[in-house]
Amino acid sequence: MRRRIVHISSKLGISFGLLIALVLLLAGILTYSRIETIITETVDANLDTSSALITKIVETSIENKRGEIPKDLVVAQHYIGEDIVLDSSKSRNLRVYNPVRETYFEMDVPSLRIGGFDVSLDHWVVDRISEKTAGVASLYVLTDRGFVCVSSSDRSANAYQGIGWLIPTDSPIYTLMMREETWYGRDYDYIEKEWVFTGYQLLYEKGEVVGATYVSQDQVQMDALREQLLSVPVGREGVPYIVDYIGRVVVHPEDEGKQLMSHEDIVSLVFQRNGRIQYTQIDSETGRPAKHLAYFKYISEMNWIVIVGSTMHDFYGSLYAIRVIFIVIFGISLVVAQILGIFLGRRITKPITQITKKIQDLSEGEANLSSTLEIRSNDEVGRLAEYFNTFVKKLKNLNDLERHGIDIMLRDTQMNALQAQINPHFLYNTLETIRFMITMKDERAVEMVKLLAKLFRISIGDGEPYVTLRRELEHAQLYIDLQRYRYSDRFAVVYDIEESLLDVYTLKFMLQPIVENSILHAFNHMDRGGIITISAHAVEGKVLVSVQDNGQGMDRLTLDRVHSDLRESSRINSVGLRNVHDRILLNFGSEYYLKIESNTEGTEVLMLLPYLTLKPKSTYISGNSKPVFIY
Repeated sequence: MRRRIVHISSKLGISFGLLIALVLLLAGILTYSRIETIITETVDANLDTSSALITKIVETSIENKRGEIPKDLVVAQHYIGEDIVLDSSKSRNLRVYNPVRETYFEMDVPSLRIGGFDVSLDHWVVDRISEKTAGVASLYVLTDRGFVCVSSSDRSANAYQGIGWLIPTDSPIYTLMMREETWYGRDYDYIEKEWVFTGYQLLYEKGEVVGATYVSQDQVQMDALREQLLSVPVGREGVPYIVDYIGRVVVHPEDEGKQLMSHEDIVSLVFQRNGRIQYTQIDSETGRPAKHLAYFKYISEMNWIVIVGSTMHDFYGSLYAIRVIFIVIFGISLVVAQILGIFLGRRITKPITQITKKIQDLSEGEANLSSTLEIRSNDEVGRLAEYFNTFVKKLKNLNDLERHGIDIMLRDTQMNALQAQINPHFLYNTLETIRFMITMKDERAVEMVKLLAKLFRISIGDGEPYVTLRRELEHAQLYIDLQRYRYSDRFAVVYDIEESLLDVYTLKFMLQPIVENSILHAFNHMDRGGIITISAHAVEGKVLVSVQDNGQGMDRLTLDRVHSDLRESSRINSVGLRNVHDRILLNFGSEYYLKIESNTEGTEVLMLLPYLTLKPKSTYISGNSKPVFIY
């Protein structure tokens, strides 16, 4: 197999291009990394600042609400006044809820009058307090089981600190109320799932504790807080939002109340409470996963986590654009560097290419030995050209002296090589048939081996290239008998041989390759009925041998290709046809031929051969392409 040649100009172009590409790639990576670092530092700083700002907004809102509770108690004291009476003679049966034990029970609760009104029947006091404070207000009556709420501004079912709520005597709040008289705290509304600031103040009648006032405020004013948070910009697409410690969205422009604990990233965030996180989320518009970056901070007062972030594309979109620009610049530079390198390489190596082309022509036998290289150069390439011209001159002289002898030796060598190819080619095909029969466990394979041995005894003969037509037909018949074992009744052979031609000499191994082509290719689509006709007739002092079949034939395109292959024997696919065709030309000259004719009704191979009554020892092809037989 001929080795593929890589030109020096190509090597120089590739090397130059790779060098430029390496420099550009290194510079691009360093620049890209530096830009990415700067953008990352900027993004992190902005997100950290934004999360700290939002945390401060929430904490400030909480502190403002915490400061509202003492004011609310002052407002409550104003509306309650000093006219407080606990009337034990009049009581009301209430269904009471103990939040410590989480139990309900019925009990009679004394009547509490403020300004002459029974607060359990007229709730004007708590309603007025709630109206002024924008919070929740409740009034409690002291019983032997603790403080029981008898009036509340929140009169919804199961309201937290609503009517019927019990602060039992064994609870910490009861103890703190009795000890402090006025007590401020923070409590969790398990019904509304929110934290509230609370305040309790005892009510006295003639110096005795008869009840208590309760006021509460949400830790933050959600509407105002939501407006403030959503006004904080986060990139171009992001918004800040808040989740609580159980993963429920507290503040968000669209997803408030949504439970996120099913998301692994949110679970991790809830447990870390503070830090930086990258996570993947499905885009609601495109339905595709998108990477996000966020900072989060924990607000202990509310058990909230503030999350400030957006998509990676939002933060790094400009970096992605820079990356595309780098890739485009890199690609263009690489192509330009390759073209420039190849151009310069060709300029440098042009003299060497001329010498190489001349040597190639010389090695392939196509060089004009009368021409010389015209390379004007005072370097090593110029000296090489001078030496080469001297060598070509000497080679031309030698070629002129020995041309005739070389032509004869070359022709004989070619004939011997072509004839030597037939035996291994035929042996391969025959052994392939035997292998097939052995695979099929056909016992006739033994008979085929015997026939093959007989065929080769005839083939070897005395080693001379010429045999009688009778012997050549016997050789072909042995091959046909071998093929019948494989193809059974697919074809029959008909002979039409002039009796006088049986002792005429012809080339050895002439018929078998052509018969083989007919058997292998003509009857592929036939199970039976194939006919091969072998004929030989004398025509104008020559012998016309024909091998004809009634198989599928060849279409015009295939036949034209076969004719073209016969004219250019190096392209032919069939080893058998090539050998027969070339051996006829080498032994007998262009006056004799092998011709193929085909149509849809079959194929015919015609061979025009000399009429040889004596066996020649050798053949010499004269200058006018006429064969000269030496006996």
